[in-house]
Amino acid sequence: MTDLFLDCEWADVFGTELVSIALVSMNGEQVFYAEREVLPADPTPFVAQVVYPLLERGDHAMADADMTRALHRFLAAIDQPRICYDFGNDRTLCQHVLDGFKSHEPDRSAPVDLHWQLMSDMPPFMARWWAEHPECHSRRHHALTDAKALRAACLSLWGI
Repeated sequence: MTDLFLDCEWADVFGTELVSIALVSMNGEQVFYAEREVLPADPTPFVAQVVYPLLERGDHAMADADMTRALHRFLAAIDQPRICYDFGNDRTLCQHVLDGFKSHEPDRSAPVDLHWQLMSDMPPFMARWWAEHPECHSRRHHALTDAKALRAACLSLWGI
């Protein structure tokens, strides 16, 4: 099984409007990062002030259908992917992308042999990682930065 570490950013207080998504493999070599081409028009003030300015746009900004296809291709190239996440909303939004933006139900099947792993014990490890890496703090709430932080915290937890 290949562990992938997931983070998503969203625009609304309910966590239903995806902004960006990132997955990073345990070895750090396989990376998926995408942003919605058309961003939610009415983000929370926090998202407008913190998350939107961190977005990279360019090739990372994708139409919804393109993002779904790109994520399917990425996961299809991974041997037995297991997506590790620390917040349930990340899983829901990732599944939403996999489902072609048609559903917010996390229990729908993906088109690949996909497994999910909730990392519920991560808050203290994440807090320690952020404290030990202040140089990354200015990019916190960028999905790829946060996915890399989750990866590093999990590696620390697992003693790797």
